[in-house]
Amino acid sequence: MNEEKKLSNSIEELEEYRDFYENAPDGIHSIGPDGTILEVNTTWLKMLGYERDEIIGKMKLTDLLTDDGLKTFQDTFPEFKKKGSIENLEYDLKKKDGTLLPVLVNATAIYDEKRNFLKSRSIVRDISARISYRKKLEHSIEEWRATFDSMPYGVLLLDKEFNIIRANNYISTLIGTPINAVIGKKCYKLIHGIDKPIENCLLIRARTTLKTETFEYYEPRLNKHFMACSTPILDKEGVIKSYVHALVDITDMKDKENKIIESHNAFLNMLKDLDFSYRELKKLYEGLIYSFVNAIDAKSTWTKGHSVRVTNYALAIAKEMGLKDKDIETLRTSAILHDIGKIGIYGVILDKPGKLTAEEFDLVKMHPVKGEEILMPIGQLQLSKLQNLLAIIRSHHERIDGKGYPDGLKGDEIPLLSRIIFVADSFDSMTSDRPYRPTPGKEYAISELKRYSGTQFDPEAVEAFLRVLGKSQ
Repeated sequence: MNEEKKLSNSIEELEEYRDFYENAPDGIHSIGPDGTILEVNTTWLKMLGYERDEIIGKMKLTDLLTDDGLKTFQDTFPEFKKKGSIENLEYDLKKKDGTLLPVLVNATAIYDEKRNFLKSRSIVRDISARISYRKKLEHSIEEWRATFDSMPYGVLLLDKEFNIIRANNYISTLIGTPINAVIGKKCYKLIHGIDKPIENCLLIRARTTLKTETFEYYEPRLNKHFMACSTPILDKEGVIKSYVHALVDITDMKDKENKIIESHNAFLNMLKDLDFSYRELKKLYEGLIYSFVNAIDAKSTWTKGHSVRVTNYALAIAKEMGLKDKDIETLRTSAILHDIGKIGIYGVILDKPGKLTAEEFDLVKMHPVKGEEILMPIGQLQLSKLQNLLAIIRSHHERIDGKGYPDGLKGDEIPLLSRIIFVADSFDSMTSDRPYRPTPGKEYAISELKRYSGTQFDPEAVEAFLRVLGKSQ
């Protein structure tokens, strides 16, 4: 009985092994020295759609291979029989229905006692899902590369030591060097031709602040003006692993700005030569200012009349708040000139129907500083009653909570007249059509002033303006 039990257990164990072999998650086949298929498991048959009696001893593995697969087999099979193993061999097998199944093969050889090759012992894995994923990944990479190379400005991917990992075609054209020749070079060596970062290097600033930094500069080697933008890429621990560095050519814009400045200087020289009485000069001065402002507003049909409306709103707020006459006079000039810095901004940006890019918005945000720079040489603005005008214009986009620009001033650090202009400017913007949206209306603008009173807007200026609007209804 014990022998019978042992025999029964052995048979059961053998059946278990046989079941495991037949229904293994991967296909299994053995081929002889001439490539004839000697044995396959059930999984292999299901993968390819054949019956066992159609395969065993009747077909060679080469019958199931494409031309490319046949060449691979002919190149590797002789070496496999000598070496005794092969790993991660990829080719396609022809299924019974004529379709192709991509597989990954790992095999070992079985020899007799004289080391004559008898047959293979091969694991055949279906990798169709992997191949599909690989093709999708390759397609995505190709799309990304095409997008990267077609950008109308220079883009560099840098490692944390400022070595170039990747550059787009724009960079190659800009410096006249093939893409494959710039990889591994220091960015400052490539762009500036020097052996260390330039003064005020954006990358060094970004390394300290861990946020995007922008900088406008002139590169004499290329005779071009650039708006540069550097963004650090952080790992999960917040440590910089790479940088994205962009270069936008603004040479044309700077040339136009210089021509405007030349015209502006000619305008100043003309004023110096005028020998009118104070009253006549004041009228001419105010007329020129309004002409200058109208020229700025006329850059875009969407902003026509904006400066005059903002001035009227601002003066109404100041009078409601009981400001002194000299302050109201300063406010009148400040308000009418508050957007003069936009004279250097492309009209295409001001009229853009969609959302501005980060680089375009950075250019727009420079207009308060540009306005201060344009007006600084005008001697008339240095009169005592207008001595704060430049600071007022510079600060007319600062917010009470400190999140404005260009200096991040907050609360009482912001000149009162700047706070008044900001309320008037915001109201006019919200009640005027823009290329990217129609006006949301007066009631919406009022609700926004109330909503952000104390964060964006000065509460006293908002309350005074609401009283003015209430009286006009």
